[in-house]
Amino acid sequence: MRKKILIVLLFTFVILTGCGKEIESEKPKFAATILPLYDALSEIGQDKIEAVLIVPPGASPHTFTVTPAEIKSLQGVKAIFENNFGLEEWIGKLASNVTEAKVINVSESFKQTVENHNGNPHLWLNPDFFVQQARVIADTLKESDPQNAGFYEANFNGYSSNIVDEASKLKESLKSVPNKNIISFHDAFPYFAEYFGLAIIGTVEQIPGHEPTPKEIANLENTIRDKNIKVIFNEPQMSKDLVNALIEDTGVKVLTLDPLGDGETRTTYIGLMDYNIQEILTGLK
Repeated sequence: MRKKILIVLLFTFVILTGCGKEIESEKPKFAATILPLYDALSEIGQDKIEAVLIVPPGASPHTFTVTPAEIKSLQGVKAIFENNFGLEEWIGKLASNVTEAKVINVSESFKQTVENHNGNPHLWLNPDFFVQQARVIADTLKESDPQNAGFYEANFNGYSSNIVDEASKLKESLKSVPNKNIISFHDAFPYFAEYFGLAIIGTVEQIPGHEPTPKEIANLENTIRDKNIKVIFNEPQMSKDLVNALIEDTGVKVLTLDPLGDGETRTTYIGLMDYNIQEILTGLK
C-alpha cells in the first residue's frame, strides 16, 4: 500500500512539474532592441511576460550584426520594440527571419522632432521622450494581453513617475555648474543636453562608426583650445584610440558618458541617468 502511495505521489509531482513548465512557457514573449527599452519592457511587463534583449550590453546598435543565435532567441516573439530612425539598420533582416513578430516603432510620435535634429535617433536619452516611448510599450502589452491591462498600466505609472522625479532632481543638481559646454564622442546626446540644459559644442565622430578626417580632428582640437575645454566624454561602446590621440594633442582629461547601459552597474534607465549626470558634474565642476 505504501509503495502504491509513493508511486501516486511521484506521478502527481511529475504532472504538476510538467504543468508548471508549460504554464511558464505560455507567457507572451516580447523583445526590445536596446537596454533602456528592455528596462521599460521588463518593468512594465514584470512576471506576466518573457522579455528579451537583442543588442547585448557593451555593443553598439549602430554596428550590431544579427547572428543566428539572436534569430533563434526571438522565435515565438509577439513584438519587437525598436527606437527606429536609423538606429537599428539591421532590423529588416531580423524581422524577415522572425516573421511572427510585429516590429513596433516606439518613437513614431517624434518624427518631426527627429527631422528637426537632422535625423538624430537618440531620443530615449531625454527622460520626457523616454516616458512617451515607455507609454507605447505599455499600450502594446495592454492590447496584446487585455486581461492584465490594469497590471501593465499600474506598472507604467509607477515606472514613469520614478523616472520623472529622478530626472527633475538631476536637472536641479546641474544648475550650479557655470560652464555647461561638453564634447561627446559621437552625436548621441543632443536630446539629453536639451533636457538637462547642457551645450554640446563638438563631437569626436561625426558619423557613428566612421573615423573623423584629419580636418575634422584639427577643427575639434581648435574648439577644445578656443573654448578652454578641460574634459571630453567618451562612450564605453566606442573605440578609445581617437580619444587617446586627442589627450596627447590637447591635454584634456577623459570621462565616459553611456547612452545605453553596461548591463552590470548601469542596468536600469534611472541608473543610466544617475551615472551620466554624475560624470558630467565630475567633469565640469
